[in-house]
Amino acid sequence: MHAEKAHPLEEATSASSVKELPLSVGEYCLHRSWGFGLIREISLDSGSVIIDFQEKPRHRMQWEYALQSLEPVARAHIFVVKTEKLPMLREQVTSDPLAVVELCVRSLGEGATAEAVQEALSPSVIAPEAWKKWWDGVRRIMRREGRFEVPTRKHQPIRIASTAIPAWQKLLQELQQPASGKSAVEAARSLVKADEASPSGREQAVSAIDAILSSPNGIASEEKLELAVIRDELLAAIGKEPEQGALAVSQWLPEDGPSLRKALSSMAGSAQKTVLRKLVQERGGAIALLLDLLPSASARSADAIVTVLVEAGQTNELLERLARVIRERTIGTETLAWICRTRDELFRPLFRPDLFFCILYLLERQSSGVAKKGSKLYELLTGKLTILHAILSEAHLSDARDVSRAALASPALRELDKRSLLGAILKKFPGVQDLVAGDQQQDSEAVLIVSWRSLAQKKKELESLVTKQIPENSREIATARSYGDLRENHEFKAAKEMQGVLLRRKAECEAALSRARGTDFSDVATDSVNIGTRVLLKDLATGSERVVTILGAWDSDPATGVVSYLAGLGQTLLGHLPGDELVLPSEGKEEGARVRIERIEAAGPIPA
Repeated sequence: MHAEKAHPLEEATSASSVKELPLSVGEYCLHRSWGFGLIREISLDSGSVIIDFQEKPRHRMQWEYALQSLEPVARAHIFVVKTEKLPMLREQVTSDPLAVVELCVRSLGEGATAEAVQEALSPSVIAPEAWKKWWDGVRRIMRREGRFEVPTRKHQPIRIASTAIPAWQKLLQELQQPASGKSAVEAARSLVKADEASPSGREQAVSAIDAILSSPNGIASEEKLELAVIRDELLAAIGKEPEQGALAVSQWLPEDGPSLRKALSSMAGSAQKTVLRKLVQERGGAIALLLDLLPSASARSADAIVTVLVEAGQTNELLERLARVIRERTIGTETLAWICRTRDELFRPLFRPDLFFCILYLLERQSSGVAKKGSKLYELLTGKLTILHAILSEAHLSDARDVSRAALASPALRELDKRSLLGAILKKFPGVQDLVAGDQQQDSEAVLIVSWRSLAQKKKELESLVTKQIPENSREIATARSYGDLRENHEFKAAKEMQGVLLRRKAECEAALSRARGTDFSDVATDSVNIGTRVLLKDLATGSERVVTILGAWDSDPATGVVSYLAGLGQTLLGHLPGDELVLPSEGKEEGARVRIERIEAAGPIPA
């Protein structure tokens, strides 16, 4: 690199006729074992070179060995830029990510695999937890830009083409020589959306898909199913009829519910509808299969299933099934969130108090205390209150009182959101004033009795918010901002919405912790039901028995009978004596179970 320079070492060793060491003090080099380093000193007396490697600072090498094993590194190399201009590089991964990738590719040459680029940039430039999202976004831009050759296999290098190849032609090449079934499906999906693709290019894509479907390779059946659907879409785009022969969509239809669920899980929404329509046309019992699949479906699959069932004239059966699984609390969180988010006229009959009770049940089941999981469902319920307004639109006062009681007793609702819900109910039904006023008379800053274990978990939650989730969200906002027009930037909008959620959770955690008092529930009086007692209940109608353990404000595990003293069941039991008979909360059913308290015993001490 500096062959024109005369190195002092050459003069000292001219008698030995050894070529000049092509390095100077202050320059950078690479060693095959020790990696990147900086030349610190060259000693003429000892004939040695001192180098600062990352793991071996001030390492001394004899110059003969240095000549053989060191490779000079240009100032424009990613390693040098990272060493000398790290703040600039960290800013550039957000402002101009393609320039950073190009720097890596030109620096690493044939070694510029995706893995090598990651090693060059993470963790020093990009945090490990942010890498995947950043790289996925940049890779999409690279594919669209057309100048980069992005391989499908990890061990293949990324290259910069001398001339930009149209993106659809690169997709066609990937489809003709797929690395896997997944890569073939991704390329085919993108080709369908590529408006610039020529008719002959689409015909070549059809031929490539048919070749994959005909091949006895290891591609999964669900991937072949989606490829067959995409093939028919490509045929339609060039004015041809769908395939009807041995490679038709019907040949790849799943045989049972689990297989169908697996196939739909990775499929685009439009492809799902095509598959389900074909299933209804050609398979007996398909309607029953879709109705059984719906409660636990993903949001995308739920949309496809509902669309196809309505098209098949099964609206009444659909609503009956949804009403039943909501009433029985067996509907999945994703499906319920999709129904709440859609709020289609079709679902109007479902917006009844049972829907509110079901939402609270799912939130309480998924989170031990205030809702952390199922946040989509939580935000839908408490955000703009449109779900509550829909539920109350045709409700009676008795329904409003049941909903108010459930909201007041639910440990899944944050205090501010609980007040917001109650305010909306009170505005429409002033008759619930006594319930709301009675609750407001309680000291809003009352001490929360909590177990040491749940207190530690709450502190960990706050620590995670402050040290990990909020900083990570800030990085996501910056990264998403780099993707362009914020009006159409869904990643940016989602990250900003999450920022509001995280900051609110932080404030609520801090407020709750300031009121919390930890205990192990030892020395609890058992003459009546108290916090920290275990209660044996007998159902007077069936004779069955159940055990309920009443613990702290943040303790909830329905599977083992642990309930918070703030929950509806806990509030109902507190203060009662052995032998007392009472009716348990019913969550909107006609009548709750009538039980007798058989025994009360101490539940503690509860270990931390």
